[in-house]
This record gives sequence, C-alpha cells and structure tokens, in this order.
Amino acid sequence: MKLAIIFNGQGAHYEGMGMDFVEAFQEAKEIFTQAEDITQLPIQTWINSDINQLALTKNAQPAIVTTSLAIYESIKTKLPAIQYMAGLSLGEYSSLIASNVLELDEGLNLIKKRGDIMSAYCEHIEKDASYLMAAVINMPIDEIKTLVESIRTEETPLYIANYNSPTQIVVAGIKEAVTAFRKEAKSLGYRKVIPLKVEGPFHTPIMKGMQADFEKVLVDTNFQAGKVPVISNVTVENHSTDQIRTLLSDHLVKPVKWFPTVHRLKEEGITHVVQIGPGNTLAKLMAKDELAPEVLVVDKVEDIEELIQWLSSGGK
Repeated sequence: MKLAIIFNGQGAHYEGMGMDFVEAFQEAKEIFTQAEDITQLPIQTWINSDINQLALTKNAQPAIVTTSLAIYESIKTKLPAIQYMAGLSLGEYSSLIASNVLELDEGLNLIKKRGDIMSAYCEHIEKDASYLMAAVINMPIDEIKTLVESIRTEETPLYIANYNSPTQIVVAGIKEAVTAFRKEAKSLGYRKVIPLKVEGPFHTPIMKGMQADFEKVLVDTNFQAGKVPVISNVTVENHSTDQIRTLLSDHLVKPVKWFPTVHRLKEEGITHVVQIGPGNTLAKLMAKDELAPEVLVVDKVEDIEELIQWLSSGGK
C-alpha cells in the first residue's frame, strides 16, 4: 500500500462541519482552540450558527483549513505511512501545515492574511466590473482553450483557472466574457457551464494586483522541510523551501492543475488516497477519472470505521 492524503478547497464548507470531531477527539478540540487564538476569529460560532459568514473568502479559508487539520490530527495515528500530500487550491495550504512545512501558527497566520488580501482585492476590482467563475462539464480541453483564447481581449479577460478533472475545467473572467463563453459553448452542443459562488476570478492573471501584498507576507513566513512531500498546484512537482514563496505567489495567478496532480500520484505508485476535511468534491472528481487511484473520504467521525476497514483490506 502507498498512501496519499488530499485536502479540499474553498466552497466545501457546511454548517456543523468538524464539530463531531471536536466532541469525540481532544486533538480536534485543541486545533480549533488554537486556531481561534491564532486568528482571533470565531470559527466555531460561524460553523455552528452563522455559516453564511463563510461565503466570504477571508472567513472561509481559515475555517476550512482548521476543520481539515482538526480531522487530520484526530485520525493520523490510524494511518499507515504517508508518501504524498496535496490539496486543491486552498487545500494545498492544509497540506503544507499537515506535513509540517508550516507550523500551525505560521500557517494559519499566512492563511488569514491571504484571505484578507484576496477579499479586499476582489472588493476593489468589483467596483469597476463584475467577475465570474464557471465549471465547464464534458467539453474537450482543447476546445475550451480555443474558445477561451478566441473570446479573451484586454477589455474582456477570460482564462482557465482550474483543471479539476478531464471532464471538468473551470474558467474565470469578466462577466461579459464568461457569458459569451457559455453562449458559444451552448452553440457547440456543450450545455453544462455552471456558475460558481466565489468572490473573484481566482487563479488567473486578473488577481495579479494582489501579488505584491501577499509576497510581503510570504517573506515574513517561515517554511521548513516537511515530513511528507507536498505537490504544488502550479508545477505538479514537490514543493521545496527555496521555491515555495515564488510558487505560492504564482498560485494566485496561475491555474490549479488538479487532475495532473492526481495522475502524478498514480504514476508515483500511490494505491490509496484519503480525502480529509469537509465535503467530498475531490473524491467525486476522481471517481470519474479512470487514471485516479482509489479514494476514500473522511468527513465525519462515522467515516473512521470505514477507513480502518478500507485500509486493512487493501482498499477493497
């Protein structure tokens, strides 16, 4: 058995996420307590009774990472040796903390500042124009690239933001460009272009204006050699301490190469993948990808028994 751990990104939150682990595991309780002390944010209050607060990037990011880490800390002693970690978008930061590339306080401070900068920048650019992200389903990647390039101009920016799976690509840009893409895709017979509920056109050059502020934060952040290799969304290569600041800055403006990451895990001989944290988005993407390893989700305490049986039986 060769095991990898993956973490979900933004948009995975739901009311009550992780609270069953807080009740059942001291490790989870301590992670939430520490996270609230570090960030000075009422994360558990939002999760329990004010989930709409997590529609804001600056709140969603620390809340989702905290939940993911709380679950990971609760179950990590039940896991065999881990060969790789990875995460989609925000999930990459969960991986960096879980692997000890970032200490908890360094990581959560970085995530809080990242979320603040991203929310502020989205609010700034939305004063002049409206931006959208949309998931394109079952349209060949080459056709998506061709259509994006035919629509994109300086006045109507449009980019590929996420390579989520061979059958799901996310595009992002100014509202008029995304609308034009949807119309043209429909005319070509591709009807599933689904708008996403996000604050801005993440992972595209439109976010370039926030890079300088985030790079100042990265300079003051301490990174170290982790215990487990973490795969970069940008390069699909292992993070290294000498390149990580550059790659995390690039992460803001370059597309997330998620399914190439999944394929890399398979090429490295990974046989089992455990998705940890709220939701099952990554597992659903992988279920439709014939090149993906077997995957199991641990989202609730009740999933632990299935996890133990799955690992002990070799995933069968």
